[in-house]
Amino acid sequence: MGVDQGWEKFFITLHFAVASPALLQRRLAEVAQSVCRLERDSFPDGETWNRFEKFIAATAGLPANNENTAVIEVTTSQMTDDEASYWLQEAFGICNDITVAYGAEVARLAAGRCSRSW
Repeated sequence: MGVDQGWEKFFITLHFAVASPALLQRRLAEVAQSVCRLERDSFPDGETWNRFEKFIAATAGLPANNENTAVIEVTTSQMTDDEASYWLQEAFGICNDITVAYGAEVARLAAGRCSRSW
């Protein structure tokens, strides 16, 4: 995987969450289920990884990489609207951190291709 994988997973699932008419708790469950298998290398730094681990722990009560998505549904369904909203906003913040790092990586690679000497 890599930061690009983290960006793709978060972007796609947050796009769903924003557009969905589902309850906040259901949207949060979808986000958590989509990203719960991401690994450390999908995050730009330790701080973002730690935020992600807290997000997964809050939505599943389990460590990151757990494949039991039914637990996520049960955990998020018991949250208040305010709690679910908070964790959806945190997912967006994590996505933003990944997006900034991914953009910097793409720009660095593009600059390397453009700096050939003739």
